Amino acid sequence: MRVTSIAVGIGFLFVSSFGHAEWFAESSGIEGNNYFGVIVASPQYKEDDSSVDFRGAGLTARGGREFFKYFAVEGHFGVFSGDTVNGNDYQIDYMASIFARGNLYLFDSRARVYALGGITRLSGDVPGFRGVNDTALGYGLGLELYGNERNAITLEWLRYADGDIHSVDYKVESINIGYLHRF
Repeated sequence: MRVTSIAVGIGFLFVSSFGHAEWFAESSGIEGNNYFGVIVASPQYKEDDSSVDFRGAGLTARGGREFFKYFAVEGHFGVFSGDTVNGNDYQIDYMASIFARGNLYLFDSRARVYALGGITRLSGDVPGFRGVNDTALGYGLGLELYGNERNAITLEWLRYADGDIHSVDYKVESINIGYLHRF
């Protein structure tokens, strides 16, 4: 219930501030407070205390709103392929995430690192748990490099989910490469 309350609060903040962002924005050498992009991801699902471990591949859409140069709210939605390991079929059907994002500039205003923290909703099938639907905490770190004021390449590590399904602890994490466009 607490995770749902956090998600509703972040969502309300995100939606309610669309019309008022002009007074939050500060100049950072990067143009546009809104952004969208795509991520090529290969998330790995692992269960603690078991040999269950598989990797899928897929695409994730990303969108966000930067309220000022050090803080943004970002959403991800991805679909992924399945995998067969030792005769068992595994599938992450989709993952949907909402993150609070903190930015820190490096040596230049077009190079920055960022940290993400939020929640992820995932759906899929793993042996023993068909039709899995779970909401879990997620977090990660990334590097954003701008070629110009509106376009960037991103490299990130994300632990999309760190939770449990029927008392089995699991993790879903990935190293991603992506493209981001600001408007």
